[in-house]
Amino acid sequence: MYIVAAMLLCLAAFGPGTDARAADFSEPGPLQTDTGHALIAWNAEGAVTLEMARDPAFADARPIYLGTNHAHFLSGLADGSYYLRLRGEDGSLSAPIELSVRHQSLQRALWLALVGLIVALAVVAAVLRGAPDE
Repeated sequence: MYIVAAMLLCLAAFGPGTDARAADFSEPGPLQTDTGHALIAWNAEGAVTLEMARDPAFADARPIYLGTNHAHFLSGLADGSYYLRLRGEDGSLSAPIELSVRHQSLQRALWLALVGLIVALAVVAAVLRGAPDE
């Protein structure tokens, strides 16, 4: 008796009469990156098309992913603002999010490289010098 009732509840919850949930992004945005790459994640049932545009009105939108995954890795992005949205199989659109790309300055990158060089030279000097008791 209980098994039949549980089966009926499962069929009612997951049966053909349920409405599919619209696709939406996992993070509401806006997103920011200083490296030129980002992982865009979403929640969706079924296949979605991830569209990207430079214009917030999506006049220049182009599809960059189509499939059933729940995330897509973007890389090689130049400085600027990008707008992303999801299009479901039924044509429904998610709320758009903005991705801002602002790369690190060259000065900061050179300072980090200099610090790395100093650490590497210190390690080499310590290895060459050897233990103090030898």
